[in-house]
Amino acid sequence: MPKKKKKRAKYHTDEQGHYVWENYFVRGKQRRRKLRVTVIDGEIIDDPDAWLLANADDCFLNQIERWDLIGQRMIEDEGPQTAEHTMKHPPRKLRLDIAELESAFDFIATVDPGYCDQPCISFLDLTTGKVVAAEDEEETEALFGDGNHLVLPADLFEGLEYGALDEFVDSLPDDPLRGQLAQAIRGKGAFRRFKDIVFGDGNVELKHRWLWFETRRRRERIVEWLRDENIEPDWGRDIFEPPPPPNKRADLLRAVLAFVRDARAIPGVRRIALLGSLTTPKAIPKDVDVLVEVSDDLPLDKLARFSRRLLGKTMETGDGCGTDVFLCNPQGEYLGRICSWKQCAPGIRRACQAQHCGRREYLYDDLQIVRLDPMLIAKPPLELWPEIVTRIEIPDDVREELVAALR
Repeated sequence: MPKKKKKRAKYHTDEQGHYVWENYFVRGKQRRRKLRVTVIDGEIIDDPDAWLLANADDCFLNQIERWDLIGQRMIEDEGPQTAEHTMKHPPRKLRLDIAELESAFDFIATVDPGYCDQPCISFLDLTTGKVVAAEDEEETEALFGDGNHLVLPADLFEGLEYGALDEFVDSLPDDPLRGQLAQAIRGKGAFRRFKDIVFGDGNVELKHRWLWFETRRRRERIVEWLRDENIEPDWGRDIFEPPPPPNKRADLLRAVLAFVRDARAIPGVRRIALLGSLTTPKAIPKDVDVLVEVSDDLPLDKLARFSRRLLGKTMETGDGCGTDVFLCNPQGEYLGRICSWKQCAPGIRRACQAQHCGRREYLYDDLQIVRLDPMLIAKPPLELWPEIVTRIEIPDDVREELVAALR
């Protein structure tokens, strides 16, 4: 069977020379940068030094001042070295900060060389273990030549994204979400579909798992680079121990407590209940859901103000944690949600999906999108006011932080 012809890589040319576009990922976001390449006779040369050694004589290498390649060729021609010359020095022990190194490599990776007058070069100080950034070309040359600084390679994370999605999906427990991700990463647009699932739909735990997976792979690459440079790092801790999941439940419960205390003082508020994942032991609730029963003639402006305050406090906890304040009337009929905007009137926002915007100020009646089950309205899992009624086994933190404070 005849071998397939290797497809030529497509390259571009500008005033600085030849380049190809390189796609890479930083913290789950796709970026693009120019990667400078060497082109000879229309072919991209992956290793220019190896090509010169194979095709250029010493005279030509001398003309282009590549004396290092001449010396390398002489060493190769001399044959195997003695054990005395090949003996490896003991590794250099160095106290390092993994966060500082990660930050330095992130910065180098985000700088587009096509838009910078000077190359972005940082060094590792081999005496202090600190990262040093050169201020100008003169300082760069000085750090290169003093022997106590090691340049941080700009391409350390190159190719790290390839195979990452498959490896991540294989690391997940066997559940429907894993099957959904396995299907999403097949074919064109795989990473976009992958991000839609991981960073959307309230999959906060999955998002943190993916971010740690990326961090671990990058740290493995850093450790491998240090090993190649004969450096034995002392991190002061286990850099491969996954961090504990963020515990934001206490902050969310305190925000709900403040909302209940404010809202119960409004004449016309008849009942307040807690719904959703915060009533369960879920480690990272995706949002806060509150049900408020209001009289038919109650103006909603004060309740809307307290709702916005609750939303602000939940958003401060991170991960896009939001708030929904659902409304029902004394007859148990679902009315809609509280409008989250400070100004609520018809025609202000084209994106408003309320069916009757402005008919009752601050009532967001998007019934075509969200509806509550009448049974959930009649018997919510946890009623907080005017009486505390628990219909499920509530977590200890809800009992201690919320229920006990309202008794």
